[in-house]
Amino acid sequence: MTVQGLFNSLTFDDIMAALRCTHRNDRSIRNVAGYKEAYDIICNLSPEGDGGEVTFDISPREEWFTPHSLPLVANNVEGDYWENTVQKTVIYPNDNPFTDAELAGAILWGMTFYGFTIRDEWPPNDTAFSLYGEHAKLLERKLFIPYLRDKTIKQELKNEVLPFGIAFAMDMWNKIHQRQRHQNRSKRCRYRRISQRIEHLKKLDKRQYLINRLQEAFGPDAVSALEILKAEAIIEKWFDSHCYGKLPRLDYLIDLLENYCPYFDNICQSGNHNIVVCYTANTTPLTDDEKIRLRSFLSNHFSPDSNWQLFFATDNALPNEMAVQFIGIKTAI
Repeated sequence: MTVQGLFNSLTFDDIMAALRCTHRNDRSIRNVAGYKEAYDIICNLSPEGDGGEVTFDISPREEWFTPHSLPLVANNVEGDYWENTVQKTVIYPNDNPFTDAELAGAILWGMTFYGFTIRDEWPPNDTAFSLYGEHAKLLERKLFIPYLRDKTIKQELKNEVLPFGIAFAMDMWNKIHQRQRHQNRSKRCRYRRISQRIEHLKKLDKRQYLINRLQEAFGPDAVSALEILKAEAIIEKWFDSHCYGKLPRLDYLIDLLENYCPYFDNICQSGNHNIVVCYTANTTPLTDDEKIRLRSFLSNHFSPDSNWQLFFATDNALPNEMAVQFIGIKTAI
């Protein structure tokens, strides 16, 4: 049986119930909205690639209930394209003590890197969205100059030819860490000062990117750029529908938020000012009925005296589907 065949033979609730049992010590099983989105994508993907096999590592039974122990782990599912993994053959363990749902749960856990969705994927290097980000990249290169002795590597660092930003060989990292342990007070202060500046610039870079997106979609007066830049914290969360024509897209999202996201009310209360943006494609915009239902649903979760806004935007990468972006702006008191 293939991974996709196994998933389609079970409901998501069956798999999640099993995962909560086998992976009870893992924090990712508390908020399962990401798992739900991933399950629906995996069940409907078109297979591509060379395939392969999925095997399982099983821990000794006496370790199943010890902290930080997992009874089983699926092999050959992490780090591969989902389109390829869905067609891999599931090899059942010898004297298999687990149900199909428990095996599927271990595969889902590994494929999603513990509940991450496509929106949460981690890029191999930081992307600069504004001058703040470009300045942060320059400072990152200056950060390690005092700990390098190789003139060639120093020149590569200055000329920005290293792959994936700052990417040294492991032996070079070991030398850098060794020299950092013996640095004087002046160098320690320099390193801390530049590191804090880099972190601040990266935060501003992401906020400027958010401002640019919102102002491009809704105009310069829709949101306050100063409010976002000076906020104490910005909490951003995405949810997508994955209906594949099987049910209404708004019903999918309401079900996802109410039944699979136990922290949804906390998301709605995450900021002093909350912005909700609903995205659909030009060819399938929200109907008037969908807009009314969405606003009514959100009104039931935002408190009556809270400051929140609902916007509608276009994303043509969402044919027949919809996505909702929650932005909580927490201002300094």
